[in-house]
Amino acid sequence: MRKFSLLTLALFACDPEPDDAPATEEAAQVEAPALAAATTPTKPPPPRAEAMPDAEKAFTKARRLIAEHYVDPALDEGSLYTGAVEGMLARLGQHPSGHPINELLSPRELEELIQGTGGTVVGIGVMIEQVADIVVVRGVISGSPAARSGLRRGDRILEIDGVRAQGKPLVEIVDLIRGAAGTGVDLFVQRDTEEWHEKLVRATVAIENVESKLIGDKLGYLRLRGFAETTPAEFDAAVAALQTAGAQALVLDLRWCPGGVLDAAVAVTGSLLRDGQAIVTTTGRDEPAKVAAATGDGRWHALPLVALIGPETASGAEILVDALAAHKRATLIGAPTFGKGTVESIHELDNGWAIKISTGRFVGAGGEPLPGRGVKPNVPVPVAADAQPDPLEAVPAESDAALTTAMTWLEEHD
Repeated sequence: MRKFSLLTLALFACDPEPDDAPATEEAAQVEAPALAAATTPTKPPPPRAEAMPDAEKAFTKARRLIAEHYVDPALDEGSLYTGAVEGMLARLGQHPSGHPINELLSPRELEELIQGTGGTVVGIGVMIEQVADIVVVRGVISGSPAARSGLRRGDRILEIDGVRAQGKPLVEIVDLIRGAAGTGVDLFVQRDTEEWHEKLVRATVAIENVESKLIGDKLGYLRLRGFAETTPAEFDAAVAALQTAGAQALVLDLRWCPGGVLDAAVAVTGSLLRDGQAIVTTTGRDEPAKVAAATGDGRWHALPLVALIGPETASGAEILVDALAAHKRATLIGAPTFGKGTVESIHELDNGWAIKISTGRFVGAGGEPLPGRGVKPNVPVPVAADAQPDPLEAVPAESDAALTTAMTWLEEHD
């Protein structure tokens, strides 16, 4: 059984600058499930539909009764209050799948979310997973200390600074690997039958949210992993490089894109549309509806385009593909998307913790609410919920039915 790190970002995160944290009341807007938890959440039991009468008074009495009568007298009141906050958030709107939307964030989770949306973090630049309790490198960020050292996808990390990694929880492994910029870490690595110590120095790493390559002579392939503040510039640079290399059409792979910063998603979408075409409408509790639209003909509005979607295409990625479909800008191939329609903000609690709560709703350019339905493909192709992306060097893989279908579609509609 595999345990993945969308703690992927946690491996890079360390010691954010204080100014990077969003202000309590002026929080950066993100759309969960951006930077999702490392493991698939278990669907919680539905909360009771009814509310107690005199609930505040009953809460106080329940707390007193627990303190007086619970079998274990060594109670940590902080744990009880933490659970109460988690319970309040669980009563708010959550996704039908059980994926947490409104949730409590520990200082560590808050740090990772802030740094992830910023597009640069501190670490060695690897993504890891656990396979049968063995820590395996799932990806290496180009230009990072790990890339410069020659670490590769598939390498196994057996020890970190002399501490055995096998069997440890992923979160502990992340803590061992990450650290402050300029500090060193010693990894004991295994590749096939070869074993060696790799000494690395942690540094600021630019997160690659856009991967790209030219397939054949004329087809540009782009995989979006999320929307950070740096993603629009990264996307523009990738498309420009593909076009210079000869790309005359694009496949935009959003099957593993969980969303991210709303403004970044709108900017990328606008680069693919014509002036004035609607992208998304957002509303807040006490705010009028705001319509975001493309401003000026997007730089890439004329390139033939197919978008690949699936059950992990969520939030900002759904805004993008809904706009492409609504304006007949692209053919969507794959499976229905996640189906989310809220915008979240981060609010700090003055103790290092924070809450992520829905402070707005959005409706895509298609005009239909996304929760419970998602965005439907024009050409359905099964996409397994637990499918994982192929390494970029292996694209296009023969087993990738959706990408194969996209390539055939573009050839037939050239």
